[in-house]
Amino acid sequence: MRRRIMTLLTALAVVTGLFVVVSPPASAVPLVNAKVTVNRIRAISSDDEGLCGRVDWYVKVWINGVAFNNEDTDDQDDREGISDIEPDWEFSVPNLDVATLPQRDGAAFLPVVVEAWDEDGGFCLDDNQYDVSPTGANALLADVTVAPCQASVEGEAPVACGTPIVRSGNGDDRAELTVTIAVDPPASAPGLRIACTHSPAWPQPGQTVTITATALDGALMPTVVPSSLEIWLSPTDRQTTSGVGTFTRTLTAAAPNFTYGCRLTAGATTIFSGWRRTTVGDPTPNFTFPKPAVPILYTGGPGSRIDVVLIADRETYTGPGPIGLNPMFQTDVSTVIDTGVFGFDPFLTNQDLFNFWLLQDNSGKAVDFSSDDDHDLPVLWDEIFAFADVGVILHRKGPLRDFGMPDDHIASVNLVRPDAMGGVRHEMGHVPFGLADEYCCDAAYFYNEVAPNVYEDLAGDEGCDADAPNLGRVRDACRALEEDGDVYYTSEPGDLTTGLMNDDVMNDNGPPNAADIRRFNLIFGDCRIAKC
Repeated sequence: MRRRIMTLLTALAVVTGLFVVVSPPASAVPLVNAKVTVNRIRAISSDDEGLCGRVDWYVKVWINGVAFNNEDTDDQDDREGISDIEPDWEFSVPNLDVATLPQRDGAAFLPVVVEAWDEDGGFCLDDNQYDVSPTGANALLADVTVAPCQASVEGEAPVACGTPIVRSGNGDDRAELTVTIAVDPPASAPGLRIACTHSPAWPQPGQTVTITATALDGALMPTVVPSSLEIWLSPTDRQTTSGVGTFTRTLTAAAPNFTYGCRLTAGATTIFSGWRRTTVGDPTPNFTFPKPAVPILYTGGPGSRIDVVLIADRETYTGPGPIGLNPMFQTDVSTVIDTGVFGFDPFLTNQDLFNFWLLQDNSGKAVDFSSDDDHDLPVLWDEIFAFADVGVILHRKGPLRDFGMPDDHIASVNLVRPDAMGGVRHEMGHVPFGLADEYCCDAAYFYNEVAPNVYEDLAGDEGCDADAPNLGRVRDACRALEEDGDVYYTSEPGDLTTGLMNDDVMNDNGPPNAADIRRFNLIFGDCRIAKC
C-alpha cells in the first residue's frame, strides 16, 4: 500500500522527532487499548556484520500472549541495512476486557515481550535474534499494570506508562532497544464517540488556537454527557467540565509544536481520542522548494498510520505567501479533516490511526481525469512524498470530476460539490483503502482477492454469489456493473432512493455498508500491527 524511500524517512525524523507522550491517569475502565511502540533499535555488536551485510531489523512482540511480527512489511523493508533506526513501530491490541486479564496483588496486568531480530536468509541461513536484555533473557520482558498504568521490566521498580524504556543486551550479538508502552481507553464505545479538533489547521507562532471536544452518539449526533468532558495538553495539564456536549480550550501557539487529546467519561464508560501533535510554524525554514509536508495532526509513526497529505490546487488557492497559509485553504483543510474524514464513523472510531500533513508551498493541479489532460502531481511527489498513503488535492473548480488514482497514491476532491464531504470519503475509499466503485457505468471496477467489494464473476468460489453470505446477504443479492462490454458484480446496495445520497459510500457517497466496512477493518487492522 505504501511506497517509501529512506532519504524521505530521514527528513521526516527531522520534522516530527520522537513522539512520546505519557498516558493520562488511567481509570478503572472495562475496556482498554494496549500499545507497545518500538521507538529505536541500535546495533551495539554483531558477529554477522560484513559476512551477511548490515542488519535488517524487525521485531517480534507479544501483548498478553497475542503475537506480532513485522518482518517483510514495507516500512521494515525500507529500513534494511541501517543499524540504528527510529521506526516508531506500534503494535496494539484494542478493546481488551480488563476483567479477563491476569491479576497480581489485586490489579490487572498485561505481560509484554519484545524481541529484536535481524532478517537474514540465503547463505546466511536463519534470522538472528539480538540480545536486548542485561539479564539472562534475550528479550525485553515487562509486566504492565492497567490502573495506574505502570511497566515493570524484569522485576525492576515500575515506571509510568509512556516513559521510554531503554535496555541493552550483553551477548555477542547485542543491541539497544527503546520502547514505550501505553494502556489507554479506546477511541469509541457502543453509542458513544468523541470528536477532538483544533483550529487553525496549521497555527503560526503567537496565534490563538482553539481546541474543541464534542461528545457524539453512535449516529455522530451531538449528545450531552452526564459525567466529564476533558481536554488534555499534557498528562498533568487538563481542563474538565460536565453535563455538556461541547467543551473548548484555547492556547497561544508556540514553536515547534503542541500536543493535545480529548477524553469523555459517561458513567462507567471512558473513551479517549488519543494524543495528536500539531506543528507550529515552518519546521524546516532552511529547506528550499519543494519543502517537506508539515504534520498538522500527527498521532504516530508512518509505519503504523494512514498518512494523508492535503494539497492545495495551485489554480484555486492563490495570493502572496506560502500556499499552505492561504486562509481559504486553511479553512478547507479543517473542514476536510473534521467533517469529511472524522464525520465518517469508520474513520472517527479509528481516529488514532491517522496522520494528516499539509503541503506548504507547492503544488498539484486538479484536472478532470476523464478529460484529455491528466492531473498534475506535486513536484517530486514519488520521491520526497512517497511516505504518503494518499495525497488529496483540494480545489474549487466548478464541474471537475473527483478521482482517486491508487498507482499515484493521489486523489482530488471538488469542494464546490454539495456532497463534497461524501466525495472525500469516496475517494479515500479508493486510495488508500482499495475499494472499487459501485455505481454504473462509468467507473473504476476491479477485484481484490482479500476483502473485495466488486467481483469479476457472479458464480464460482471467488464470485459475488459465494461471498454475499459472508456479508450477511443472500446469494441472489448481487447486481451487475457493465463498462465497455466488461461485466462486474457487487452485492452492495444500488440506488435505493433516486436523488438521495443514502445508499453506499462507493456508490453515491452515502454511508458504509458491509463490504466497505470489511475492507476498512482490514486496513486498520494492518495499521495496528505495524503493517500500514
